[in-house]
Amino acid sequence: MNSIFGMTLYLVLGILGGFLGSKLKITGGVLIGAMLSVIFVKMLVNAHWEIPKQFSFVLQVFLGIMVGSTFQPDMIKILSKIAIPVIVSTLVLVCTGILLSVLFIKLGILDTGTAYLGTSPGAMSALLVLALDSDTDATLVTCFHFVRVVFIVLTTPFIFKFFFD
Repeated sequence: MNSIFGMTLYLVLGILGGFLGSKLKITGGVLIGAMLSVIFVKMLVNAHWEIPKQFSFVLQVFLGIMVGSTFQPDMIKILSKIAIPVIVSTLVLVCTGILLSVLFIKLGILDTGTAYLGTSPGAMSALLVLALDSDTDATLVTCFHFVRVVFIVLTTPFIFKFFFD
């Protein structure tokens, strides 16, 4: 089947799954619902349709708008108060990702780009856009972040209860 059909099917499935995820009121429900609905149907019909390259551009524009729209001038004042914890946690997470990347590359498990994007901390949506726009295995990057996000969503209530109650 052609890429227009596949893109249309992905959009319909994503919207339906996102709507269901939203209604279930789970953290990240829209993203997880959209992703799971597409994955489920792809597994059911055992098919893959390429997404037109222009969609990546549109997705990146929307992602940039979403990220940019969350900025508020008050954030600069807040960031100045928490600069050290932000910098330390960012450096620890990025360095850990780099170390894991090097390990996976040396073991021959992953190529350089896939290893780096798969182990990088950050928003799954942004990293997937980068994976789709670069010479990496976007499917593997998706797997890394999907498992991470689902793990965080499922364990967060228990961690909060155990450590912070």
